Amino acid sequence: MKFYEFKNITSLEADLYIYGEIVQEKSVDFWTGEESQTEVCLMDFKKELEDLGNIQKLNLYINSPGGEVFTASTMISLLERQKSKGTVINAYVDGLSASAASFLMMVADNIYIYKNSVVMIHKPMSVAWGNVNEMQKTIDALNKIEDSVMIPMYMSKAKVDEAELRELIDAETWLSASDMDKYFNINLINEEKLAVASIDNSLLKMYKNVPDFIKNSLDFSKNSKKSSLNEQNSAINLENEEKTREIQMKIKLNENLIISKNVEGKE
Repeated sequence: MKFYEFKNITSLEADLYIYGEIVQEKSVDFWTGEESQTEVCLMDFKKELEDLGNIQKLNLYINSPGGEVFTASTMISLLERQKSKGTVINAYVDGLSASAASFLMMVADNIYIYKNSVVMIHKPMSVAWGNVNEMQKTIDALNKIEDSVMIPMYMSKAKVDEAELRELIDAETWLSASDMDKYFNINLINEEKLAVASIDNSLLKMYKNVPDFIKNSLDFSKNSKKSSLNEQNSAINLENEEKTREIQMKIKLNENLIISKNVEGKE
């Protein structure tokens, strides 16, 4: 399965998997020219969502470290437009819903959290370069996103007042399933989903308070990938050795034939 795709599309229902970083455009590998398969691209999202038409139910499955706040904001607008057509949206946190993914999922009519699901909320972040005036523009834009997009989305499902919610956001808070049930109107699922290890962890390096069990899970995933790669390399090396021996045998056979012919010619 790709990290982002629609599946099980019928005339009445569709499943949307957001299993990766939320981006405006997919990154392209410098060496191969291949597009990333671990990123959720806005234009792909827009096209496929519009192609769904007037479905009755959209199931949103999330396992994402977050991504670009402006892109997530645009996706919310697209999903709101889908809801205006009569579509009911259900969001399931399969593993991690962090940063931009955490307020994106608030657009859902119903949010479902597994026992080991984790949600992280924090202030929006960006990169600024230039003089103080240019940096102030970035600060103003981030404050506007927090006040006009993030806070309203969180408050639409919040059980606490805005002041307490802002404290959680300011502290970069990682919320367990029970925490989510305490602070937000969500539905708890008494099951576990082991999807956290499948995410790309590059974005998580930007966060300060990543729980140890997530770090350990990602380390395990990384080691598993290395082990798998080592196994593949071993298989390739073995195959190359066999081919080398085969070529050497053919060369030896040809040398023997040449020697035999030379001997026959002398006779």
